[in-house]
Amino acid sequence: MLQKNFLITCLILVISFKASASNQIYGRIAIDLQSMSKNNTISTKTDVVSNKSKIGIKGKFLFSDDFNFNLIYQAEYGFDPVDGKARGDDGTFKQRNTFLGIETDLGTLFAGNHDSAFKKSQLKIDLYNDLAPDIQNVIHGENRLEDFVGYTSPKYLGTISATFNSIKNPSSSGKKYKSYSVHYSGKNIQAAIAMDKKMKGYDGTRVSILIPFKKSQIGLLAQKSTKLLSGIEENGFVVSFARKILSKGTAKIQHTSSSMKIAAGKHSTIGFDYQLQKSLKIFIFYSKLSSSNKTKDKDIFSVGLEYIF
Repeated sequence: MLQKNFLITCLILVISFKASASNQIYGRIAIDLQSMSKNNTISTKTDVVSNKSKIGIKGKFLFSDDFNFNLIYQAEYGFDPVDGKARGDDGTFKQRNTFLGIETDLGTLFAGNHDSAFKKSQLKIDLYNDLAPDIQNVIHGENRLEDFVGYTSPKYLGTISATFNSIKNPSSSGKKYKSYSVHYSGKNIQAAIAMDKKMKGYDGTRVSILIPFKKSQIGLLAQKSTKLLSGIEENGFVVSFARKILSKGTAKIQHTSSSMKIAAGKHSTIGFDYQLQKSLKIFIFYSKLSSSNKTKDKDIFSVGLEYIF
């Protein structure tokens, strides 16, 4: 509670410096009409759902031009525009990435709630992030954590950077979660390697590669998780491909496979996005989730809208 009050107080102070601060209000409203069938049955359920819609404010306050010393902040919350519910687990809105930090030529230090370095290392390989086929349904590591302290280094040679996270473990053990990543961002390829230590009962290693070419991109992600109690190792991978069609369309194919969350889990999706305007797009996809546990099987057909501001 003390940390949250401190963050809120600092955020108010930062926003009050209107003349010197750079502030941006942003958000995303995404809804879709889903038709879902489970367990290979002929019966289907159709519903309008929200896809992690959010609103937030972010920016920076410049303390010194000489040393490029900035105070940065972000407050982001999720809401549900479909069911009229805005109440999260422990507040009026469900808290997302909300933090306060210091940005200098030596790197960025920040604290609050944030996606782990491991999660951020997926490089947007997940073409259906925050939608029903999100890779988090099948593999570990897509964690947003509280009581979080993070550091991101400056880019070495303009291409290589590192991120280190230390997160308080809510258990009585007193041990902390650790998450690390190293990113390479070149002209023809992006790559990352990341590690989770003692993260929610497992250790994890992830390697991600994103290759853009012409009007297309290929994403490859390989991951290994080791359960701390049993020592059992489980592997998983993600393959995705996107290609721009005409001037406003994008075709997308993605496959995720792992036994980390579902025994012999496989999630395959094909979809298409069409940009109606700069901030508004319509999307359609068909997704199939299968496993050795047939009660987990489902087929999803979806048509939706996404507006970003």
